[in-house]
Amino acid sequence: MRRMRGTMEDWQRVASDGTLLDRAAEAEAGGINEIARLRGAYDETTAAVAIELVKARGRAATKFGGRASGMVADVQGVEQASGSTVACYKAQRMRDALGEGAAVADLCCGIGGDTLALCDVGLAVTAVDREPVRAWMARQNSGQRAEAVCMDVADWGHGWPAGAHSAIHIDPTRRDEGTGRRAWRLDALRPRPDVLTRLITPAGELGAAVKLSPGVDLSALDELAGGAPHGVEFIAEDSRLVQAVLWTGRLRQAERGATLIAHGQTHTLTGPPSTAPTGSIQRYLYAVHPAVERAGLVHLLAGEHDAPLIHPKLGLLSRDTPTESPWLTGFELLAELPWRPKKVRRWLNEHNAGIVEVKTRGKAVDPDTTAKQLRGKGDTPYTVFILRFDVRVVALVCRRLAL
Repeated sequence: MRRMRGTMEDWQRVASDGTLLDRAAEAEAGGINEIARLRGAYDETTAAVAIELVKARGRAATKFGGRASGMVADVQGVEQASGSTVACYKAQRMRDALGEGAAVADLCCGIGGDTLALCDVGLAVTAVDREPVRAWMARQNSGQRAEAVCMDVADWGHGWPAGAHSAIHIDPTRRDEGTGRRAWRLDALRPRPDVLTRLITPAGELGAAVKLSPGVDLSALDELAGGAPHGVEFIAEDSRLVQAVLWTGRLRQAERGATLIAHGQTHTLTGPPSTAPTGSIQRYLYAVHPAVERAGLVHLLAGEHDAPLIHPKLGLLSRDTPTESPWLTGFELLAELPWRPKKVRRWLNEHNAGIVEVKTRGKAVDPDTTAKQLRGKGDTPYTVFILRFDVRVVALVCRRLAL
């Protein structure tokens, strides 16, 4: 992980100097020569921190909207922070479970994306991070509402007595320390899984919320929760799966959950995971949102819409008549062909094909390369599912249904 440039005093000085930040914004927009002039006018650290802050505010706009212009943050901190939409959803869920004014510790708080949301719903928040600049940033970004504590979160509940009376939210680092790349394995988390378990256990009835990767190994979460009853929720913004959250104590609602936040509305499915029924390919196909697949709740949609899966591993439901659901993307099946590129391309050319979208599972084909190969000179768009049914590979030519 890249080390943050500058001390807390550097960041405090830069953040309070409006003239410097205006010049840094102009330099960032002006390119290399303007940045060089800024560095000539200020010492190296001051100029670097100012440019970093300007860049971070620019990137924060997509996550925090109008609040971004007044935030104190570095670029890496913005990249790791929960966006306001998901943070507000989690915060409201915690407020509903714990009650107004309840104490919550936001551990590994970073720049305070979740801290800010937790304060907004009326919880008493302590923002904890081992990096002093980040703990300060979280307090500043909360509008001074959160208490900031710089400490190793492994000591929370031991070296800090308030920990015994707080629910916790924790956002462990999910990047490989050697490469800086995102890590999917639990053993790559920092704090380590054993430390997380020690933090979750004392939260007890109040509960913990642990932010995890959507690709987390579900089979390992029972051990992470220390054997306590827990639930796992997969949260998506529109089509993008952004977080998995482990919930314990009062914060737990169900064994599994899938939540979709889209177009100003929130949709949630909850229940125990199970196997969905399978059936034949019918006139309409429906791609299931990845949040529902990861939660193991496809069977709920299959039952509600009387639409079995066409194959246990392909994530497509099918039925004779159209249906609607925020969890489903619909397609009308026009042709079912064996996957022979020339034959499929011929069908598409005969039917005025233009742009062709290719969808697949299990790397049956490379979708981008195949889409270019199938694209025609007409003006009718098509979606082609190229799927492996055991040993047989099939092309399902479809028309995407209007939303």
